[in-house]
Amino acid sequence: MAVVTALAAGAAAACSSSGSSGSSGGLNIITAEPTSGLDPNTAVTQTSLRVMELIYDTLIDYDAKGNLVPDLATKWTSGADGASYTFALRDGAKFSDGSAITANDVKFSLERAAKGAALGAALSDMNSVDVVDPSTVKVNLKEPSRVFLNALARVGNAAILSEKAVTAGGQSYFTKPTATSGPWSLQQWTPKSSLALTANDSYWHTGFPKIKTINYTFSGDSTTIASALQAGTADMTFPMAPEDAVRLQKAGVIDNYPTPTPGVIMWGLDKTKAPFDDVRVRQAVAYMVPRADKQTACWNGIGVDATGELIFEGNWAYTPGFDKYGVSKDEALAKAGALLDEAGWKMGPDGVRQAQGVKGVADGTKLAVTVPYENHWAQSRCHTQLLQSDLKPLGAAITPQAYDDATFYADAGKNKFQMYHAGNQWATVDDEMSQAFTCKGQATNIMAKWCDPQVDDLIAQAQATLDLAKAKQLYAQVQQIVQDQVPLIVTGNQYAVVGLAKRVHGYVARTDGSNRPLIEATLG
Repeated sequence: MAVVTALAAGAAAACSSSGSSGSSGGLNIITAEPTSGLDPNTAVTQTSLRVMELIYDTLIDYDAKGNLVPDLATKWTSGADGASYTFALRDGAKFSDGSAITANDVKFSLERAAKGAALGAALSDMNSVDVVDPSTVKVNLKEPSRVFLNALARVGNAAILSEKAVTAGGQSYFTKPTATSGPWSLQQWTPKSSLALTANDSYWHTGFPKIKTINYTFSGDSTTIASALQAGTADMTFPMAPEDAVRLQKAGVIDNYPTPTPGVIMWGLDKTKAPFDDVRVRQAVAYMVPRADKQTACWNGIGVDATGELIFEGNWAYTPGFDKYGVSKDEALAKAGALLDEAGWKMGPDGVRQAQGVKGVADGTKLAVTVPYENHWAQSRCHTQLLQSDLKPLGAAITPQAYDDATFYADAGKNKFQMYHAGNQWATVDDEMSQAFTCKGQATNIMAKWCDPQVDDLIAQAQATLDLAKAKQLYAQVQQIVQDQVPLIVTGNQYAVVGLAKRVHGYVARTDGSNRPLIEATLG
């Protein structure tokens, strides 16, 4: 959730200069900048995905309920052994420069994606891509995979690119992509300021998009964002601070759309050294971290709590019973205290625990941890402040640290933090499990930060089987391991909120959090 701050006055001016919210010419969005770029192979943050999904189309897409639907492919068929898929491409589909989208472009795009960080793991079962004819592609898999199609529907990352344009432009192509396949084209991007999209006149879906221009103003400051929506200089924001979303909806200024996508709110842990290299310490903290109180204080009741589970009620893979850490505060304190005593962290005279016989730690060292959070994510700040107060009775001294959003996740991936606040969302629970918990998962290095071959095997089995009941059982085994080993501490699921001005019509929230419903939206 990397963000770039803009001053309120600057944000309002930028929105105004692109056409006020009251005009019919364009949609004005105020949100964080896509600082991880627009290369589908490397850009995985929500801010980048939300732009890439509007300038690149995929072979297949999701509808509002999470069902797979045609996009650039009008239909697909599975081979008799389940180890191949054949895709029929849409007649007359063109890139924004008017050139035809062909099977060669699809082959190029999929082979490129298979080598990239974003989809490499998800496409690891892909053995080869054959061009059957200019409008037909066959993908051969190493073995049957239930979730292969999910990877091809990963909006933003599973982009179909122009082989000619990317080859000619090289990596510089992605600084201002040309000949793009999606409903809008990038016209302008001023770093730390604004971005503009215009409708792709060559788009295959005749008559769409209805909104001809989209003007972005970059800001990560929730006060600035709420003020812009209230003043009418912005029409849309995402993800919106829950308290502002609730307040402005009650005031009749906006409609808000929570998106109940698979995902987690969590505490990341550096398990390579003390104190979190000891599972007893991780379990102790897991008993004490804020849950119900953070839901009320920080999230305005939007989202769910977790007391041991990774998959939540309402999802096909949900299994009840993972609630090891869902005990009363008194019981949690007793259990956590006993675990820390056993691990060699004894209560000191000043109320802060000290090391006594902890391997690699000098006796008398205090159990004191600085916990960074993204400095412009208000809920992250609130949650980390609650952590400080909730862990104090345990004898753990927590110091919240506001951290630059632009480098937060890069530094988390480099193990610069002992403990840190984080959150992420995925299109499907299969994506969540493979990307956040497998050894080579796209987000593992900032989420679970581990490599467990047993978990990899269970997840691989779950994603290969066509039997959802079996997959559910396999995912339950993964949750049991994570609940016991605590590679990260999951406290719930963030439901990102989209805030929309009343003049925006026809938008629907998707379970993958995508803004592609803007394609059919209109402005009143």
